[in-house]
Parts: sequence; structure tokens; C-alpha cells
Amino acid sequence: MSTLPTATQLCLEAAKRLGLEASVLDPEYGYLFELRKGERRQAMLGGRSPLNDAVAARLAEDKHYTGMLLERADLRTPRTTRCLSREHPSMTSYRDRAGMTPGVAFAKELGYPVVVKPNRLSHGRGVTLADDEGTLRRAVRAAWQLDAIALVQERIDGRDFRLDFLDGRFLVGYERRPIEVRGDGKRSLGQLLAARDPRFADAERLRRLTRDRRFRQTVERRGWTMTSVPPEGAALSFDGPIQNLNGASTARIVERIPEGLRQVCARAGEAVGLRHFGVDLKLEGLEADPARAAFIEINASPLLSQMYLLGHKEQALHAQMQVLSALFA
Repeated sequence: MSTLPTATQLCLEAAKRLGLEASVLDPEYGYLFELRKGERRQAMLGGRSPLNDAVAARLAEDKHYTGMLLERADLRTPRTTRCLSREHPSMTSYRDRAGMTPGVAFAKELGYPVVVKPNRLSHGRGVTLADDEGTLRRAVRAAWQLDAIALVQERIDGRDFRLDFLDGRFLVGYERRPIEVRGDGKRSLGQLLAARDPRFADAERLRRLTRDRRFRQTVERRGWTMTSVPPEGAALSFDGPIQNLNGASTARIVERIPEGLRQVCARAGEAVGLRHFGVDLKLEGLEADPARAAFIEINASPLLSQMYLLGHKEQALHAQMQVLSALFA
């Protein structure tokens, strides 16, 4: 059997601690497995669980519809408009309303920069900050290669948090931050990155990082590669307005949040109809007025893989055990 995906490993370890039986049904890839408690059986796909109903899970995949529901619940979201692709087969009925015009007009009214992203993708794929109309048009066309709908959104400043919940109860979270390293004249850039974030001790993950545009541009500007040894004191930061843990970002664990913020986030989950969910939000800090929290998106059945890989294995396992316990309650 090949190495199991991290999400599957995490679920299987949590199941073992709970005394659940488990079987991997697709050993070739490892994403499909089954958990059992007595006569009860539950199929699982990676870390995704059936705690959320199909409609709520589908709504959470649609960033624009999620934003509409959150706005109706009097929660703050980025101002947004949609640009529909004329070429995508699913947009045939809307061609009279399709094209870039809504996004260009919106950005002109709102003012640059604006964020452009595919409506339904995750992991930061296709997300771009557009500083002018030319960049906006290119970003929308690129988003259309990934999705039938491109969103043009207001840029919101603030610290970048992911917080996970189950039935309104806070599980665990993290704050995304740019990776920053400082040379010591001895270790290579790759070694410095691995010391800063344990995920980059894995050679394949380090190779993937070199494909991140922000990382590549920053490193190439210095004339460095992963094997370069930065001089002592030389600082390298991958700061930027969009933080993504699948790119040049790392994270700090969040184990507790104020009650006011928990209540606001619980309202967000209720607005979409989700039991198990993660919110991506911008806020000046966890102790700031929770009414100022800007909800960027909501994820149904959020995976705990990044937390696990960042070295917070016990916290990730504890959260996963709570999810599985709810599943077999």
C-alpha cells in the first residue's frame, strides 16, 4: 500500500484512539476508507465527513452564494461581483449577462487593487491581486480557465485567520503568516525554510514551494536557489496581501478565541446550514471587535492536514476525534 494521504492518516489515528474499527477501501490512493462502531458503518473520503447535509456542503463550495447568505445574516463580507464566462458550456443560458463588464465597472467604482478568484476552487488556486484594469482582465481570463465564474472582490486588510468549528463549538485554528527567514551564512535556503516550518523538511513539498509565483519571484530577484546559502543577517520575507498555506505562507496555531468571536462565527455556520465548518476571516486581531470580522469564505468539513503537518499533531488529533465522535453519536 502506498503512503496514505495526511487527511486519511489523521482520521485513522483519531479512530484508533476512539476505539473505532477502520478499513482502507482504496489502498492504491488511500482516500476512501470506512469506519465502524459495532453494527454502524460510515464511509469517509479523506477528512470529509457527512455531518453536513448535501445542500449546505454545496453552498459552501460557492463563494458568491455563501457571501449572500452571510450578508443576509448581517455579517461582514467583501463587496463582490461576478464575471460569467461566455465560453463555458454551463453559462450558455446567461451569455447576454456574461463577460468582463461587471468586474471592470465594479473595480472602477471601488478602486484598485481588487482581488480576483474563481468562484468554486480552494487552496488559493487562481487568486490574484489586480492593481489595474489590464491586470484585472488577465486575472479574470485566468480564473475562467479554472471555473465558469470569476469573482472580483474588495480587498480587505487585516490578519488572516482560519478557525474551525463543530456545532458552534471552536475546535482549533491558525493564523496565516508570510514565511520569513534570515541567513546565518551556514545553512542553505532550503534548510532555513525547513527550520522555520516543518512541512518543508519534505523534499516534495519544498519542490512544490518553488512553483509558487510569489516565492519564485522573491528568490529569483536575489539570484538564489534552494541550495544557495544566504549571507549572515540576510533577510527574506514572502509578505503579500494574499496568504496561502499551499504557497509561501506558514501559520501560528490558535487554540482559544474570545466568546464574542465564537458567537459571530457560529452565526456564519448557521447562516449556511453547516455543522462542521471552517471560516477564513480577516480581523485586526482575535481580541478586536468581532463585528469587524470580515468573512472571506467558509469551508465545509475542513481538513486538519496543515495543522498536523505544521507539527501540532495532538491538537489536530483532538479536533478530529471530536468530529468522529459527533459522527457516531
